[in-house]
Order: sequence, then structure tokens, then C-alpha cells
Amino acid sequence: MADFTNRRQITSVAQLNPLQAEQVALCGVAYDDEDLPADRRLSADPEDESVLNFCELWDVVADGSPVYEAWFYQADSGSIFLAGTSEMVAQIIQCGLECADQERELELGAAMARAGLLPSGDSAFERYWRAADETP
Repeated sequence: MADFTNRRQITSVAQLNPLQAEQVALCGVAYDDEDLPADRRLSADPEDESVLNFCELWDVVADGSPVYEAWFYQADSGSIFLAGTSEMVAQIIQCGLECADQERELELGAAMARAGLLPSGDSAFERYWRAADETP
């Protein structure tokens, strides 16, 4: 069973290690197709395509080990990477989870439902909530 843990509010590129900075840049590309470095994505300058109005980083752990790193930004968007990599495996689009791998989607969706990160009005919420209840 996966759980979202260790929530951090991100307000500056100074908070990030090089891999996290790369992940932020990739989040931006996924969001608006603009290839900008992390310092511009986390800039307070209104001319930059910033995600500062809402940017959080969560660890997603299973059996005590990090499995994913989940970024939430722009209030209704996000990107989920395999832990320790720049491989994006899922996205949050208008608060809903998008993932090509059905098993991974169910695991992440159940964890998001348990953590209160998925709106109850989402079309898949009930399915994820049931999966969360069935997970030992």
C-alpha cells in the first residue's frame, strides 16, 4: 500500500537538489509545453512561467521505502515520478489522475484518496476509495 508522506511547500529553487530541479522543469513542460529551467518555474518574477502560487512536493512510500515523488502545482495539476528519477509515470490534470499503467493508477489513486488529495467529485474517486479500503 502506497502512502503520500513528507509534504513540502516549494517556494524557491534553493530548496531543491539537482534531480528535483530537473523534475520541476519537466513538470513545466508537461503543464504548458514550455522548456524552462526550474529557477524560472519557481521565480517570483511575474514575467516567468512560475508555479509559485501553489507548489508542493510529496514522497510516496510503500513498505517504508520511497516509490514515487509527487509534485502538485497550479492548484489542479501535478506530475508523479519514479523516486530518484526523472521518469514521469503519472500526471494530475484538473485534479484527476492520469496514468497509462492501470495497476499503478489504482495504487496512486487509492493513496491520493486516503491522503485527501483527490476531490470526492472526481469520476474515479469511488473506485479509488474502494481500492483503498480493500488494501491491507
